[in-house]
Amino acid sequence: MLFNKKSAVLAVAAAALASDGVHSFAPSAHQSVVAHSKNARLGTQLSFPPTSHLPELSPVQSRETPRSTQLYVKTKTRQELATVVEEPNDVDEAKKVELIVLGIWGISISAFILINNFYGPWPLILKTVPERAYFLSHMIGGMLFAGGIILTTCIERLVANSKNPEVLQFWFTKVPELDGLIVVPALTISMISGTGLSIVRYGGLNIAPPHVGAIFWTLIASMSWWAATDLTTQGPSLKAVQEMYEKYEAGEVGMETPKVVVDRHFSNVVSCFFVLTLYSLMVLKPGTYFPFPWQDWS
Repeated sequence: MLFNKKSAVLAVAAAALASDGVHSFAPSAHQSVVAHSKNARLGTQLSFPPTSHLPELSPVQSRETPRSTQLYVKTKTRQELATVVEEPNDVDEAKKVELIVLGIWGISISAFILINNFYGPWPLILKTVPERAYFLSHMIGGMLFAGGIILTTCIERLVANSKNPEVLQFWFTKVPELDGLIVVPALTISMISGTGLSIVRYGGLNIAPPHVGAIFWTLIASMSWWAATDLTTQGPSLKAVQEMYEKYEAGEVGMETPKVVVDRHFSNVVSCFFVLTLYSLMVLKPGTYFPFPWQDWS
């Protein structure tokens, strides 16, 4: 009887333990979800370092999204394109300023010649300069002016025939500097010293022999032709050459020299003939080889 009671108690205990073991090793669906979420949180905390070791993001970086990045790139691209578009406008503005400055210079030097041609020696201080100083200045100015015109005509023709975008871009970038640093000052020196020479030798440009006045009128005509045909085509030529160079950078080959560049050769050749006419008037002046007995041309 005692054995049976003990057996019954052991059986009940074993059943309780078995029930408890099944309950612990086979959790309910709700318990498994909770455990999974806990494990997920635990795994997240273990897989990343503490927030104190993370680099701090700036407010702009923390708010940046792929969409905002795309908008930034598009905006940056538009700004770059706008900069490229503005470059030709900058060239136009530079050329306008250059033409205005040259126009002021042309009007000033022409007024100086006309005053001396119709009024008399002006300013009077020109009478005090030695003749040889005028003569030397006139030779140097004429040499640089004529040499610059003829030499640049020949070089530009070779540059245009080369059809090389790099050579063309270099040339049309440097030609305005050459004009501004050599040709224009040389022409100014030549005209002022020539006027002074006529004042010292003949008493004034207004009473000098006819060939002297013809020289100055030829100079003014040459200067006007140069300003009307050469300076006004430098800007369009530079634009055309820049476009040609951009195509060359993009990989295009076999390009032709822009027409506006080729057409400049005619203008340059005419300028050379003006120079030859000037020197012909100075050297082969009337009375040198064909003297007229009724008039002294010396």
